[in-house]
Amino acid sequence: MAPKLLDTTFLIHHWGGRESVRSYLESQSDGTEYVTTTINLKEIAVGRKLVGEFDPVEIRSQFEWVRVVPITPGIAWEAAEIEARLHRAEGTNRDRIDSLAGDVIVAGAAADLDATVVTENVEDFRALGVPTEPYE
Repeated sequence: MAPKLLDTTFLIHHWGGRESVRSYLESQSDGTEYVTTTINLKEIAVGRKLVGEFDPVEIRSQFEWVRVVPITPGIAWEAAEIEARLHRAEGTNRDRIDSLAGDVIVAGAAADLDATVVTENVEDFRALGVPTEPYE
């Protein structure tokens, strides 16, 4: 079974106790592998720093059940292919590409791991060419 790559929105909503996340997790089969990337943890850390509550131990303890995937060369190559497609696409401007930088790396991880991205931002990830699944 392909892993489920949990995007930052999912992780934030899990931490906040959102019902849709709980329902989503309950609907999954036993043995589903959940992964996220170091980029997603960085995004969580930025939010915690902004509210003055940054504690790396606390962040990791919230997601002990999720395997954190480091950014590897394979992920970098997949992300490069995705970003190159964006640069070649008619009508995609540089600001849009820059705004998707983190998502491009997460999408590269999904491609490298043959994973489905579980996110609230389904359209952004579909535009990057990776399988997605909403939880809302």
